[in-house]
This record gives sequence, structure tokens and C-alpha cells, in this order.
Amino acid sequence: MKTFRSIILMLVIISLLAYPHPAAADGESPWGEILNPDGSIRWDLLSDLGTVSESADWMDITLPGGMVLDLDATYHRYQTPSGNILVLPSPATLFFMAMYPVESGLTGAESMLGNGAAILAMLVGPALNSEQLAQLATMGYTDPQAFFQAVIDGQENIWSIVNFTYLFEILRMSFNSGFLVNALLLYLNGVADCASLPGGCAGLVADCSDGSCVPETPICPAPTISQAPATLTIQKAAPENPLVVGQDPEKRGVDIQASASIPPVIFTWYEQVQDPPTCESASSGNGGGCPGPGSRYDNDWDPSMEGNPAYEVVDGEIHCIEHVEILPEPITDVQANAQLSPESRYWILNDLASKYYEAYIHQDRFDLLPGMAPVNAGCGGNGTCTAEAFVPNVPFADPGAFDLRLWVYTAGTVFNWNGVAIPITQPRVLFMQDTMQVYVTLVTLLPAGAP
Repeated sequence: MKTFRSIILMLVIISLLAYPHPAAADGESPWGEILNPDGSIRWDLLSDLGTVSESADWMDITLPGGMVLDLDATYHRYQTPSGNILVLPSPATLFFMAMYPVESGLTGAESMLGNGAAILAMLVGPALNSEQLAQLATMGYTDPQAFFQAVIDGQENIWSIVNFTYLFEILRMSFNSGFLVNALLLYLNGVADCASLPGGCAGLVADCSDGSCVPETPICPAPTISQAPATLTIQKAAPENPLVVGQDPEKRGVDIQASASIPPVIFTWYEQVQDPPTCESASSGNGGGCPGPGSRYDNDWDPSMEGNPAYEVVDGEIHCIEHVEILPEPITDVQANAQLSPESRYWILNDLASKYYEAYIHQDRFDLLPGMAPVNAGCGGNGTCTAEAFVPNVPFADPGAFDLRLWVYTAGTVFNWNGVAIPITQPRVLFMQDTMQVYVTLVTLLPAGAP
């Protein structure tokens, strides 16, 4: 179990949402000690320092009712041969580090996933539903990252958008054993300058010059994951050139088709298996003998070999057995809406209204899914998970371009090993946008007698 737990930790790091970009130092990147060219972790060069927690005022939060939640910052840390420290914050810790980048020491990292706004967008963005995104738009933020930057600058309150349910969810993720990792933060000369290091000086190896920072080279390859890109579509199905329902004699509206296809995650891991030992002749005559029972050996044994210095136990060879798992990524929710574009709104309220005094916007937004049609979702025998929905007769009453937006929420992937459910990839939100046109027939009035 201990060996496999180390595999789990490798996996959650391999499955990061993004890898840090190398930062140059004297012509060479300090990430060279940590990352291979393909982005995988160089575990043979890292020393595991374990998990450390510390009190952090910047993680205190006042809940409704005045109760103060006093949280500790938690990090899993690794040390490189040169004495640099790789810090992996828990999800809750990273959330507050992004909001308070100076106080938390986030800005002191040599290289990281991005600025505080980018980290908040990575953590919080997938949790925002269409209503919250619309609320941001009414506040003047078309890009959520701009709102998160305003939070860091003290101009906005993040709890006006993110409810406390989300906070408790990331706390739950953080408290779980083997919490999911969202970012790698590298601190140069962390051993020599550990006072300002997240987690402090506890557990660091003071001198790496003797090679004590380098653990034993693993025998089997590190596990890997791969996945083909997902396919999302949302588009008009019929009619070819839809009219606003007020001018359509049939009042049929527009049919919208949405679909998603998510290929499985291919998880490859290696099981270390050792052959049984053998009892061999000791050429030196100083062997320790081969203690019974004889069933433990992979060759012939008899009682005379027990305690006999002419024989010695030779360990069996170690083999790496490759296992390839096909893990489906289930779809947990599908949301879609149609929204009149800003350009079309302007055209209706200004250009069209100047010629037709009764022109106004009837309904500029339709929440298509869920609500207007059922969604059929599931996973096939090949591990591909799909979702389909057909929304008939959407009564568009306004002319112009409508943005069709589709959000697909997934559960991530899980590997079941000996009855233990191990998360391999994190839940995610996929987004797709397309545009459709709704037409209107305009009547031009001519004076009597005009040709």
C-alpha cells in the first residue's frame, strides 16, 4: 500500500491543469531539476519532505453570523539536489494564497502557475454557473479573471460571487488524504533562506552536497495519463433561415442541437513484482545458509541447507508489469443558453428603433439546458462518455445574432484499486460557443405614386 500511495501522489501531480513555465536562471532553468522536457516529474532527483501545516492569518475568514474560521495553511514539499524547494499547496491554501499573494509568499516563488487572478480563475472558474457568469457581466466583467484581479486589488469581494458552499468543498478536498494538487511553486535557495519559505524550515535537509537529497532511483517507470480531446457542439438544427416568431406563420421557433463526447483517460501504471528467492552455493563458504521452509525458494531445497555456510539466499529478480486502465470521465451536468449578442441589442434599440418606433427587445436570453429539454448522458463500453440534447421550438422573438453557449461538467476519473477509489484526473468544465442568426422582414413604406 505504501508503494501505491507514492504512485497516487505522482498521479495527482502529473494530472495538473497546467505546468509551470520554466524561469531562466544563469542561462539554465531551475525547473530542469524537476521537469523532463515532456512535462513529467523527475522523481529520481526529488526528496519528499512530507506535509507541513502552519498558522496563517491571511486564511482567516468571517462567516455569516460573525463566527471566525481560523484555517491553517497546508503544503506538501519536495527538495531538489541544489537546495531549491518545490511547494504544493492544498486546494484551500492555494485559494487563499491567490487572494493574498504578498502576505502568503506566493509572489516570492521563482515560478508558478500564473498570477493570483489566473489561479483563482483556475480554481473557482469551473464552479461558476451560468447565473453567476451573468451576474459578473452585469457588474462589468466579461472575463472572470478581471473580476478576480479586482478582488486581489481590494476593489471587489469574492464572496459576492462565490458562496461559502464552495469554500467548504475545497476545505473537504484539502482535508482528504492525498489532496489534489493544482500548482507547483518553486522557491530558489529554500534551504538557505527557509525563514520566508511556505512551511518554514521544518524537515529540510541542511546539506545536499553529499547526495543525501537524492532518493533511490525507482525501478519501474512512473505512471502516465493521456486523453484525446473532447468534442462539443451546439448549433441550430432547423429551420435553415429562421424568422422571428412574430413573422413566422407557423410560429415554429428554432430547434437547437447540443452534444458532447469525452474520450476516456488512458492510465498506465507499473506493478513492481519480485520473483521468489533461490538458495545458491556460497563460493566463499561464508554464506548464512537457507532457512526453511523450502516452499519459499524458487529452486530445490533440503534441510541440510539450513544454517549451512556453504549456501546463501539470493533475492529474486524484480520485474515491472505494465497495466493499462481505460477510465471513463462521466458527465455530471450540462448547461446551455442562447443570448442575444451585444451588437444585435444595440442594433435593435438604436438603428431599428429609429425606423420602427415600437421596436424593443422581447427576450434576449433563453436558458436551454436544463429546463427546455432532457439531456441523455452516459458512458459506452469503450469508455467514451457522451451527452445529447435536442431543444425544439425555441421561440426567438428578436432578430439578430444569438450566441449559443454550452457548458459540460464532468466528474473527473477514478481508478478503483483493491476497493479503494483513487482520483486520477480532476473534475472539469468544458465550454463551447457558436452563433446562429434569427431574421426579420422589414417593410419599406413608399409615398403614393412612387415608382
